[in-house]
Amino acid sequence: MQFLFPGFLFAALAIAIPIIIHLFYFRRFKPVFFTNVRFLREIKEETASRSRLRNLLVLLSRILAILALVAAFAQPFLPRGEAAGQGPKAVGIYIDNSFSMGALSKDVPLLEVAKSKAISILEGYGPEDKFQIMTNLYSGQEQRLLSREQALDMISSIQTGPQVVNLETVLQRQQQTLRQESNRKKYSYLISDFQRNTASIGDFSDTSMTIAAIPLQAVQEQNVSIDSAWFEGPVLIMQQANPLVVMVTNHGKEDVEQVRLSLIENGQEKPLRQLSIPSGTTVTDTLVYIPQRSGWEPLTLKITDFPVQFDDQYFLTSEVRQRIGILVIHSGRPTAHLERSVRGIQAFDPRFQQENQVDYAQFANFQLIVLDELTSLSSGLISELDQFIRAGGNVLVFPKGGQEMHSGYADLSVKAGARQYASWDPVVRDVSDLNIRSFVFQDVYTNARSNLRLPATKGNYKLSSTAPVNEEVLMTYRDGQPMISRYPLEMGNLFLSAAPLADEYSDLGRTGEVFIPMLYKMALSGRTQHHLAYTIGRDQEVEMTVPARRTAESLLRLRSEEEEIVPVQRYIGTRVKLGVADGLQQAGIYQLVDDQGTELGAAAFNFDRLESDLDMLDADGILANGFLVPDETAQADLSQWIGEQERGVVLWRWCLILALLFFTIESLLLRFWKT
Repeated sequence: MQFLFPGFLFAALAIAIPIIIHLFYFRRFKPVFFTNVRFLREIKEETASRSRLRNLLVLLSRILAILALVAAFAQPFLPRGEAAGQGPKAVGIYIDNSFSMGALSKDVPLLEVAKSKAISILEGYGPEDKFQIMTNLYSGQEQRLLSREQALDMISSIQTGPQVVNLETVLQRQQQTLRQESNRKKYSYLISDFQRNTASIGDFSDTSMTIAAIPLQAVQEQNVSIDSAWFEGPVLIMQQANPLVVMVTNHGKEDVEQVRLSLIENGQEKPLRQLSIPSGTTVTDTLVYIPQRSGWEPLTLKITDFPVQFDDQYFLTSEVRQRIGILVIHSGRPTAHLERSVRGIQAFDPRFQQENQVDYAQFANFQLIVLDELTSLSSGLISELDQFIRAGGNVLVFPKGGQEMHSGYADLSVKAGARQYASWDPVVRDVSDLNIRSFVFQDVYTNARSNLRLPATKGNYKLSSTAPVNEEVLMTYRDGQPMISRYPLEMGNLFLSAAPLADEYSDLGRTGEVFIPMLYKMALSGRTQHHLAYTIGRDQEVEMTVPARRTAESLLRLRSEEEEIVPVQRYIGTRVKLGVADGLQQAGIYQLVDDQGTELGAAAFNFDRLESDLDMLDADGILANGFLVPDETAQADLSQWIGEQERGVVLWRWCLILALLFFTIESLLLRFWKT
């Protein structure tokens, strides 16, 4: 047997106190003489030996009680292995405070159970040991070692938050902090529900650190979440229907019935439908959404689910336009059919500019730019068109016919990775096929091959023979050559026509059943410049378009009903990138406002869905990572388990029990053994 604090054994000299008391309390029997004994009925004499025996037993009980107390403070133990775990220690305690820890263990949230376990771990170590208390937030305070009192205060203040980290990151951060104390033995404790999605440790390895896992489990592992939502059309037009796709997943092991899905619009909740979702499956549902007003439209999709509720709402926002901006850049006069078509489509807001009077600053206001038979493309125009396409815009090119291709067109094709124009070929060709699988012609015709008049051309440019990997042919001639093709570039698209649009070369403008829907769907192509939703903790930057008059001196804020932050700001032309890596804590719709409170835009932020899946690692899975895992009995008293892991079989509790037993014996002797 060994002692953790052998210095306390000197306190055993305190046994002199009951011995001295016993000696002074000892009395000899003295004879007492009575003048007349006839008044005494009965005398019970106590022998000297019997009194001495009781006093010795009382003295022995007191001595043993004091020795047991001294031994308890010295903390005796039976060592396991080669040596006892003595010396100062650096202890890292990770408390998972993600939203999944809000699930109930009986009637108590898992986070409260985790905090109780952490306090029990603290009690298993001495006052000279140092502690790191760490959560998913990993704030500055969590990157240093604390005393026991400081650690207790920090544990009591922990709350659930949106941050999600995997165990490999946790262990790396603990390793970094504990290495500050090179002369201390290092221990790591992981208190978590060990969700399978976040429980990976990768190739982490550190033989200098002992790692123990304290797994917690909720009573009910059932959760339904809204995983994502998006519009099928990239542009929302007022009073025009746009399909809204919603993904809902049942992560539980039981089927769920009648999950109510509703939409919150303009502060009013509108029930949409009820879903039945089998266990472990994802349901994709398509709703028809018709925006009733222009401007930034905040929407919230909501389901009814219990007990995990952080993923029951999905926020998204998009700009609803009254009309779609179309810019036609032409030389001389615009092609007649093109002008009539863009002016005739009610959803279009057309603008016409001469090729030598183009206002590049206005490009951001348009969704589609049409190059109408320009003689040449300047380097400045090519550069602006390239930026416009990459930012989500669409460019449609109709070349000028009957001549060799002029400068600039090849440069534009190179930037977009498209085919290049070659020589002019004055041959009559008929279009034989429309690509109805493409977004441009998808869902346009009930039967594309029945009584549909396809265009024909009287001349076209030959295109380079090598087809780029990103090419999507929209119209094909009978000989297999492409007439119009799409070339996606980052967020936008370049559409190239091999033939001019003028009547003398093509009748495309006169085939309204093809030309009109083609222009409309091209304007709706491309990915929107604005993200419908961002994920807190995952998306580090938010990019938005601001009015051109804004400068870097303008201080922008993101404001919601719950909080307001001033993000890091970086201007790129009319775009601004906002850094939100550590600022946001609440999901919702945030308005982008300037110094004067003017609303410039909106952004939606959602909590990370990584923890929606409540599938946990079992004990075998945790042990496979090389962690120590206390059993249920040990988890009931982690401080004792830690002592046994460190030193062996801890005996101080038995010493306290013995001390109480000896004090009880003393009381019984004094109370019931009459002298």
